[in-house]
Amino acid sequence: MSRMPVLREPSVAATGTNLRVFGALLWRRRLVMALVVALVAAVIAIGLALAERQFTATARVAVTPSPELSQTLVEYDTLLSTMADVAVNRPLLSQVSAAIGTRSLVQLQDRVQSAVVTGTVVVQVSVTDPDPQVAAQVANAVVAALPAFALDNGQFVFTVIDPAATPTDFTSPNIKISVLAGALLALALGVAAAVVRDRVSRTVDTPEEVAEATQGLGVLGVLPRPVDAGGVSATDPDSAEFAALRALRVALEFASSDQPTRTLVVAPAVAGPWSGWLEVNLAVSLAEVGHRVLVIDAHRGDRRRHPALDAPGKPGLYDMLATGVPVGEVALPGPVDGVAVVPLGNPDLAAPSLLEMRIRRLMEEIDPQYDVILVHAPPVTESDDARIIGIDGAVLITIPAGRVKRDVLVKAVADLRVVPIRTLGAVLLGTRRR
Repeated sequence: MSRMPVLREPSVAATGTNLRVFGALLWRRRLVMALVVALVAAVIAIGLALAERQFTATARVAVTPSPELSQTLVEYDTLLSTMADVAVNRPLLSQVSAAIGTRSLVQLQDRVQSAVVTGTVVVQVSVTDPDPQVAAQVANAVVAALPAFALDNGQFVFTVIDPAATPTDFTSPNIKISVLAGALLALALGVAAAVVRDRVSRTVDTPEEVAEATQGLGVLGVLPRPVDAGGVSATDPDSAEFAALRALRVALEFASSDQPTRTLVVAPAVAGPWSGWLEVNLAVSLAEVGHRVLVIDAHRGDRRRHPALDAPGKPGLYDMLATGVPVGEVALPGPVDGVAVVPLGNPDLAAPSLLEMRIRRLMEEIDPQYDVILVHAPPVTESDDARIIGIDGAVLITIPAGRVKRDVLVKAVADLRVVPIRTLGAVLLGTRRR
């Protein structure tokens, strides 16, 4: 017999994690939330300032039976309720309207209310009006006219026990309730706006977000924003980039220890402002520990490549693809000993399809004196070049912090996994310095 599934309640730890994630979301979008709260608060404040003040005046009259009236208690309660109805009937209010002269019958029908005070013989008449004096005047006029319209043949005695006084405080709008309701509304709208904004324009900024978006792809390194996007920080032991590059180099060695690879294609998820910086500095970091590194520029559309890769007019990769010129004739000295650079060359010599046709043979023919071949590839969201070059090697995807949306990164990684390409890991580049 199969066992019944055991239903488990959400753990406290899971709940705490969800709360932390939600709190982090609100913190990321705190400016959006604050702006929405401020706008809603301003609208409510303006509305309250412009809203017409209403004043309520109340008069009370005791309606007691005369000694000659012989009615049961139930019948008397019914008659008393009828007296309250008389206070708001059309004939009585018409007379009051004529006497006051400033309020029409229709206005009085909307503003006059009457009811029997529970457990008493008192009829209460309440009048709400923008003018506090008019409110009191109408309330007193209604209770004064009530005996003439009662049609009780003198069987009731009407005694005004509490005439209406001119109110000093308005009753509408209710400032406290309005402010409280407005604050709750502003907070709810602010949170909603923060959530919507985060979902629509959320970018990947932390290693945790990278791991989540890449569905378990290892985050091999987190590098701060380069102080100099055209510099070589790997030669400066005092720089924050130096330590981060060293950590990345060690992580790469561990990640490839079980399945060593000679060719590593470095491709960003989307275009960023540090194009080629990581490839050059990683090559220098590898050379510092004795590796012989060749950096190949394969990014056709790069308009701001690292100076170490920029060699206008020099033959390079596409000259090799088109004419078969060997690496030794196009390789240039790198920033340090142990690093050589193959520039892009003249891409007009070869159609883009030539890369797909000849790159594998070209990689096989590169002098085995190089221990590592680092390829500077275009973004994986813009080109298939990284997939084509990385077929016999591995791909390292770089993620410019705060510049790629989560959904875009998810799709980019999914597209890489469609073909049998080894993706070694991810690097988060350009995090804010703390």
